[in-house]
Amino acid sequence: MPLWPWVAGQFGFAADDRLAEKFPGCPGFVLPILRRPAIIVFVVMVIMRAPRLRFDRVFGLGCLIVFGVSQLSASDLVLQKVPPLTIEQAPAYPQNLARHRLGAQVELTSQNNSASILQVDAKLRDRNALEAALLGDDPTVGYAMPIGRTTLLVSLSAIENVDNISFLNDGARGDVTVASTSAKLPPESPQWHKVSQQELTSGTVKAKIGPAEAKYVRLTFNVTEPGRVAGLGLYPTAAVSDFTMPRSSKAALENQSKSFGLISYNVTDLHAKTRALYVSSGENLKQANNMIDDQVSTSFSFAANDVAPTAVIDLGSPTSLRRISAIYSSRRGPINFYVLQTLPGISGASSSVAENPPPTLRMSDTVQNNLQPVASITDDGSGRAAVDFPATTGRYVMVKWGATGPQDAPFSVAEIAAFGSGQSASLMATYASGAGPGRLSSDGKTMLDTKDAKGIPGEGPEPPAEAPPPALPQPPPFVFVPEIIPTSPD
Repeated sequence: MPLWPWVAGQFGFAADDRLAEKFPGCPGFVLPILRRPAIIVFVVMVIMRAPRLRFDRVFGLGCLIVFGVSQLSASDLVLQKVPPLTIEQAPAYPQNLARHRLGAQVELTSQNNSASILQVDAKLRDRNALEAALLGDDPTVGYAMPIGRTTLLVSLSAIENVDNISFLNDGARGDVTVASTSAKLPPESPQWHKVSQQELTSGTVKAKIGPAEAKYVRLTFNVTEPGRVAGLGLYPTAAVSDFTMPRSSKAALENQSKSFGLISYNVTDLHAKTRALYVSSGENLKQANNMIDDQVSTSFSFAANDVAPTAVIDLGSPTSLRRISAIYSSRRGPINFYVLQTLPGISGASSSVAENPPPTLRMSDTVQNNLQPVASITDDGSGRAAVDFPATTGRYVMVKWGATGPQDAPFSVAEIAAFGSGQSASLMATYASGAGPGRLSSDGKTMLDTKDAKGIPGEGPEPPAEAPPPALPQPPPFVFVPEIIPTSPD
């Protein structure tokens, strides 16, 4: 006999189909008014809740399983592909002319630094007294600005239409005056054209100085508190030709500067084949190339909730690297540097994948653990990092930041630079004054002396020498013919 009719008969209430529709499998009943409802309600509630208890247990177990699965996938790193660079973006990426590899030189310095050492310190304790450090590609190599008046005269390889100037200032107080000219003038000549004067603020110092034609740019610092400057940039009006026909290297072995000339070759050059390929987050992915544009005044911002900001740079072809440096907003935590031959997380990566990478790149926790960084450091909040490592060949550079605690502001990256291990892609030092040889030092160890500069290979085979002009034909012999003026007879 079914249970529910027997219960109805024992307690004297009838079945109600409306309740049965509301609770399938559990028939409802209408209680008589004269009966004591307390006992009956208790029994009905127990009977009706029994199936629901079993459902609640099943539902709770399902939620626990779903939560466990979500926790397993929470550690995956998902990178988003950066849109390709377009012609419309070209004006935002002018090429930095204040580079030794493009022929820029320091014509005048205020100090006698002939015996100084150019430091390329991986621990960033550089105290360079060499103005030529400002013309190198490495944004983490700075110049120690002393108290007092310091004049720097930078000459470009040719007259350029200079538009902007910028550099990083760390601690220096005072002001800087910028003047320009197209003709070579004495440093104190009144014919210099003053284009800017402003206070030395902390962080990026930027000024619009054109557009105006100039070959020589004079920077006069009046410093009341010592500090450090780095990442000097002189930018012309941007043109599409800077991407279609990149400027060739014009670094001369016979450096005409009275100080050292730092010749560095940054392979993460936006004006070549290098591109920002993937980032872990960001509101405007088109701006990811700001990380490799050689402009310390521009940056790319990751999302505020990104706990592991990551960037992947595509060099365009396999390249041997031995140094990576970066400038970013202050952030305490670990930093991992990778040089990868293929994109991680893609099985059977081939040349077709390299030329047409997927729109998203998912790296599981296992894939991330299997990646071996070429270097890892813990930043103390300085906002700049540089690592040296044994020569490693790869096409992709990946930098991943961590955090040791909650962050107050979104994380941004201004520059990522990578340097090759070949001799032509090394940091070189040349010295032209007769005071003595200069040295280039990394962590206090001499890397290259002036005498080694003669072995720097050129960009390619030298063009054939121009033949002497053809000889002009011999002029005809000169014959003097006297002119006789006829006269009439008297």
